[in-house]
Amino acid sequence: MKKLFLMALLLIGGMTVAACGEAGDTYLEVNPYEGVDWEAHEQVLANLHTHTDYDDGHGDAYPHEAVDLYEEMGYGALAITDHDLVTYNEWRFSELDDRYEDRDPEELGMIAIPGNEYSREHHFNGLFTTYCTQDVYYDTEREAMDNILAEDEDALMFLAHPGRYWELDEDYDPEDEYSPQWYLDFYDEYAIDELAGIEVFNTQDRYPDDRHLWDRLLQDAMPNRPIWAFANDDYHGGDLSEVHWSMSFHLMEDTMDEDEFRQTMVDGAFYAAYTRNNEASPPQIDEIIVDEDDRSIEIVVDGDYDEIRWKSGVSEETGRSRVVARGEVFEYAEFEGNYVRAEIVYEEGMRKHAEVLTQPFGFMQED
Repeated sequence: MKKLFLMALLLIGGMTVAACGEAGDTYLEVNPYEGVDWEAHEQVLANLHTHTDYDDGHGDAYPHEAVDLYEEMGYGALAITDHDLVTYNEWRFSELDDRYEDRDPEELGMIAIPGNEYSREHHFNGLFTTYCTQDVYYDTEREAMDNILAEDEDALMFLAHPGRYWELDEDYDPEDEYSPQWYLDFYDEYAIDELAGIEVFNTQDRYPDDRHLWDRLLQDAMPNRPIWAFANDDYHGGDLSEVHWSMSFHLMEDTMDEDEFRQTMVDGAFYAAYTRNNEASPPQIDEIIVDEDDRSIEIVVDGDYDEIRWKSGVSEETGRSRVVARGEVFEYAEFEGNYVRAEIVYEEGMRKHAEVLTQPFGFMQED
């Protein structure tokens, strides 16, 4: 099945797509939730960016302590992603260090995902791989990615915390490192089943401008090349006060199927969320209703929220994400853009409590 999704996108790419075309017959080309049965599928809570003290100097918690924290918070999938090394061993942690205790993912009802954070140059997380670069030198991110994919063809990656490298107010030339074009070139080079997306929530929303970068990329890449949004704690140790800030919800039929979980990351069948009150979960999406006859997308939310905003592209003046509509239903027949995404916001007075982001829906315009 490798590359099939990319091949389909390349066929679409033969058509001419404008970020803003003339108003008229706009139709849906990319629906990340097309295969989701909202009544039958479970929502698996996941964190895919986690550090432990096995990663010397970067984490404080033992691996089993990190697992216990996330299990206590109801997570169904966890990837321990120490820097340039693999803290996995199918969670037989005692084989790594006799201070550690083993954990049985099946007994805990959790998917244990192998991977690590490749942390030279622009950091990125590689999952479903045990390829370790601790003792391997590489010059560029591309060289590392190519080595990983040569070793593990099922490896799946996303770029981590871009706000550490990219700045909203920086005046970039296209050829500059970490310019928006630099990111677009990355996603052009790799298939979506190799490089699935970008982290837009990290820890306690450490880099809020990352959503603006995401929209900047989507306005050029969609619908030919979706870039999915990831949200993670980037946990480095501590108690429950350090977890459950940024998370993703994966829509699955078999909640213990690692292959199905990976496929949600390829298809975009998940959504990202952040909360400032990590003692409570953010609102959850109960259903997304797409009516291709009426050309509408409706979001049904479980839990309190104040507003649903639909965003597409960025302002030419500020570079910030643009709100193109508000409300539970987005009607796209006359929409001129090439994508839209929903943002569910729960506010507590002037203090933002939570944000929930759908993946982008892609559009085409008929001539």
